[in-house]
This record gives sequence, structure tokens and C-alpha cells, in this order.
Amino acid sequence: MSELATDSRTAARELIKASIEPALWEQNEAFTRKLVAETITAHRLHRHPILDAWNRSEFNLAAIRLVHMEVRSAFLETFSESLLRLMQTSSQLEATLGFKAKLAARFLVQLNVLDEIGFSLGGSGDGHHVGHPKSAHYWLLADAMQALGLSEAQWRAHTPSPEARATRATLDGNQNDHLRLAVLLACIETVFMPYYNPWAKNSIKVCPALSAPNGYHSVHIEDDEGHSVDDDHSEDSWYVVRQALAPSRYEEIREFTTSLLETWAQLFDSLLARSRAL
Repeated sequence: MSELATDSRTAARELIKASIEPALWEQNEAFTRKLVAETITAHRLHRHPILDAWNRSEFNLAAIRLVHMEVRSAFLETFSESLLRLMQTSSQLEATLGFKAKLAARFLVQLNVLDEIGFSLGGSGDGHHVGHPKSAHYWLLADAMQALGLSEAQWRAHTPSPEARATRATLDGNQNDHLRLAVLLACIETVFMPYYNPWAKNSIKVCPALSAPNGYHSVHIEDDEGHSVDDDHSEDSWYVVRQALAPSRYEEIREFTTSLLETWAQLFDSLLARSRAL
């Protein structure tokens, strides 16, 4: 089999792993897995009480509308742009790790980008790429808000809460450091995996039109085997982090991660409290 016929994700991960010394990769992988286990999935955000509220379908239509507008302002308006920026900042790797390291990281991040903007690689069944801008996650989100009775003018006019603005600042303020941006995106891909099914459940309860099989709330939910596209994107993101890490930055990244999680948790604290007044 030609090297170029290798599965794209596997090939990119192998090149990324090979771009640094094996001992450093092993050390960085141990650090990131410990970070996930002891900081990210152990954080209260990963098991926030809003999840139980959504699972019980406690949020009414007004509250679900608020969640969509706040999460759009805080994360989703700029998420794709942040992935594109991560492809750009991979250029920071070339001076120390070489051109292959840069291109491998950029290629792997691109798999997430293509999913975000509406491609389905090989999805035609004959090896051809299929997709449409209407399948972009942000377009699907806009469609979901339309189904909820929110026009584009309405959700654009929404004034984000202080918590949503603080969350947005975590993304906007970390666009120029490749490692910090990679860590931030990896955290998003990891810590919010428990959110998609409960949010979809409550949203569909108050707005059955959102149950469309190709709609926004079908994108991230688990399949019958318990697998989500975010499982792949999360691990891809951590590969990019491991490549860029240096032991001299471990403590910085631990503190940075804890700060991100607490800022984001405060957004969901606010959403839960405000939902009870709607």
C-alpha cells in the first residue's frame, strides 16, 4: 500500500509523534493524560448540575433560547476561526521542529476544520468528498435558533452576560500562542463531551423540530456504540498539544487550564441560575 493511501488521521498522528524525541513525547503524553484525569474531567464543569437539569428537561423554551444565544456568543461564533488560527500558529513549530512538524499539525487540525465547515470526507461512498456550507456547524446552529423562534437579527442583538464575555475573552486572548491555543481547544473538545446529549434532550423536548437527523443537535451526540466525533477531535487536539509542549511550560499550562475551566464553569452557573427566573 502507498504511504499516501494510509488513513489520514493515523498518518498525521504518527508524523506528529515522530516530530519530537520519543522520551519527550512519552513525558508530554503522561503530562496531558494526567491533566485530563486530574484537572479537566475532575473539574466541577465536567459534571455541572446544569447537566442534570437538562436531563430532567427543566429548561423551558425561554431558557433554552438563552442557552443557545449565550453559548453562541461565548464559544461558537469564534470556534471555527480559532481552529483556523491554530493551523496558522503551527508555523511557530518550524523553527525548532522543522517543516514536517508544522505541516503534520496543520493537516490534523484541518480534519476538525473540515468537519466544522460542512465537509464529509469520502462521504459519497465512492471516495469523493461531499458536503455543503449548510452543513457547517455554525449554519446548523443558526438553523436551530430559527426553529426556536429566534431570527438572526434577534440573536445578533443579544447582549452577552458578563460570564459569556469572560468566556469569549479566553478564546480571543489566546490566539497568538500555538501551545496555549491548542490547550484551550483541546479542553473545549474534552470537558464539554458530557454536555451535548443532555442539551439536545432538553432542547428537543421544548422544540421537537430540533430532532431533525441532520440538525445541530445531531452533530455531537453519541452514536449507538457510544462514540462521538468529538472523541476523535479531542485526541487529535491532544496530539497537537503534546507536540508543542515543553516541560518548562508544564506549570503554566496547569494553571492556564484551571483558569479556563473555572471561567467557563461560571458561565454555566449563570445559565442555571438565570433559567430559574424564566
